[in-house]
Amino acid sequence: MFTPTLRIIFIFLSLLIAAFFYSKEEYVIMVAIFISVSLFILGYFKSGTVYIAFKELKKGNFKKAEKLILKTKNPEGLSKGQKGYYYFITGFIAMNKENSELAYSELSKALKIGLRTENDTSIVLLNLAKMEFIRGNFMETESLILRIKKLSLSENIASETGKIEDELQKRQTD
Repeated sequence: MFTPTLRIIFIFLSLLIAAFFYSKEEYVIMVAIFISVSLFILGYFKSGTVYIAFKELKKGNFKKAEKLILKTKNPEGLSKGQKGYYYFITGFIAMNKENSELAYSELSKALKIGLRTENDTSIVLLNLAKMEFIRGNFMETESLILRIKKLSLSENIASETGKIEDELQKRQTD
């Protein structure tokens, strides 16, 4: 939720406050500050910059999202939910850069790990279906569309899914 710079500033200030309480022999407060700083640091390693990168991605700010997600140095150490969104973000950044192989790989990882909402899952499935359609793998495209239809879809996703289905039907009748 916080950038690494803000986290460092918070930790530094907290340590200064802890030193102040140590000088006043207020050890209980000092220990409480150390515990809260420890939890804050642990939260960074379990969450990284995924949340704020995701917010930027939703705004369509791919450059800022990429800059933020690259600050997460150890994606394998993220919690399961955050790891899924890490791959979600890196997949969409790769798509934006027209690197379809990397995008497919990252989005597949996100899908395998799992995402919190059906809408996010349907977005990933839809984009994978589009990539498979472009590759000419129509059976896999159909399989992905069937998976999409099992989810609660937003109007946009339902519309895009319908367009791909129409294209599939045109291909089959040709």
